[in-house]
Amino acid sequence: MKKLNKNEEVLFELISKKNEITLKEIIEELSIERRTVQRAIKTLLQQELISALGTTRDRIYRRKFQEQEAPFKYVVFQSGVKVGELYFGNGEYVFIYDEKYKGEELEGLTKAIHNHSHELFAYFENLIPEYKRRERLLQNKNDIAEVLESLTNSHGALDFIQKHKLFEYKSNYGKRKNWISVKNKILLENDFPNLIEADIQISDDVLNADSNTEHSDLSGYQTKIDVNIDFEKMIINESKQAEYLLKPRNKNKSNYFNQDEDGTKRYYPYIAINEHLFMSFAKNELGLDVPYSGIIKAKDIDFHYITKRYDRIDGLKYNQVDFAQVLNVQSDNKYKVSSEELFNAINIKLTSSDAKLEAIKFYYYSYLIKHADLHLKNMGALEIGMKKYILTPLYDVISVGIYNGDSWDLGLSMQEPYKKPKNWNLNDFYKLAKIVGISELLFKKEARIITEKFITKMPEYIERLKEFEKIYPLNMQQTRVGSYKGFSQRVENMYKDKIIQLKKLGIIQELNLIDIAGGLLSREQKN
Repeated sequence: MKKLNKNEEVLFELISKKNEITLKEIIEELSIERRTVQRAIKTLLQQELISALGTTRDRIYRRKFQEQEAPFKYVVFQSGVKVGELYFGNGEYVFIYDEKYKGEELEGLTKAIHNHSHELFAYFENLIPEYKRRERLLQNKNDIAEVLESLTNSHGALDFIQKHKLFEYKSNYGKRKNWISVKNKILLENDFPNLIEADIQISDDVLNADSNTEHSDLSGYQTKIDVNIDFEKMIINESKQAEYLLKPRNKNKSNYFNQDEDGTKRYYPYIAINEHLFMSFAKNELGLDVPYSGIIKAKDIDFHYITKRYDRIDGLKYNQVDFAQVLNVQSDNKYKVSSEELFNAINIKLTSSDAKLEAIKFYYYSYLIKHADLHLKNMGALEIGMKKYILTPLYDVISVGIYNGDSWDLGLSMQEPYKKPKNWNLNDFYKLAKIVGISELLFKKEARIITEKFITKMPEYIERLKEFEKIYPLNMQQTRVGSYKGFSQRVENMYKDKIIQLKKLGIIQELNLIDIAGGLLSREQKN
């Protein structure tokens, strides 16, 4: 192969960085004369370093991938079906669909071309845990893609197999039942509070996140451990074929959401009870799809949180994608998409009006509880068979407003016009509902039901918390007289403040709930 001159090297580097580029775009980008560019293109074509598609006038140039260039290769399976091959190494990632694959395209990856990128494709990158958890997984690895092979229990139903190990791969997805038919068996039931008294047979260094190794394949920032529960013996163990997820209590006072301006990390105590509370309320009062959850008393302070995996049963996986994958967004940009963009993706990905209604109902409920951590990775689409998708059952549902009253009411803003969720009224939800084909009348009906349940039923859950605190004090804040405000009081304050906010925004009036909210609104006059 002839050595490339300077112009040819510059051109090859440019084409490598772009998935595809035209002659006109090359000239504009490099500011090189047309004839010089054409000569360089001719050389690159002759050496089969690039390929040309289309007519002379509209021709597109792409880097031609040489399989031998990539030192690593995975064969990618979804639900036991070979989808294609992922090549990586030398600072480049390439995904090529298998010729026999007849299924749907993976979001952001096109069947018609060899997909090239200088960063791991978002569809795969979003499977990998984030921040310090990712750093632990990357130990002794040269490329982020090398992590994929070890993620045997990441969300969804993808498997990454080295080509020379294909003979070891055995698919048993043919035994998998339609998700709807086993929904109740997967999600199970629980009340609130569901205090699980079980022996956690996991070492303290793992529970305290002091271990140098990672113990869950699920993506996200918060420490996680893949576990199973033996309900007969009441034992919890780590497992690589886990159907439950344990989130250990925050002993090291990690900050899950933000930092103070001086960089000081803040502690959000009882986050396990927080998530268990709002998951249970959505499950038992609103009838949303929510998996089993519970709390476990830690040895010293606080509680661990445990929840059922909704994409696993009897060792079998169900295909699901989060909306960062759907929108082809890298995980570190999960807050940088508007609510409109999210709902446009929901409208395309979810396949029934019932599923789309479920999505807007969940979004509205999240707004009521000030779920400021709701981002693209906290909503997803679950395949239930025959290429049909529903909203994934709820997960990572918490109220940041309990800790920070000035927090956003949702994680994503409204784009046009720009509007923080704390200032939203029903018109903003009508706009999102319209995107997914839900009428104002239908959404208003559902919003009234959810809001009325929030007003009338949440006090019952707060009372249960107060009873729980008689046995397990949940101190949050010391008062001037030396007593403590408990977690239940913070929940109650958030609840009352939210109802006053709903009135100020005209939502209580528009939903005709003044009479039901009456007593609570008297507090507004005193403030």
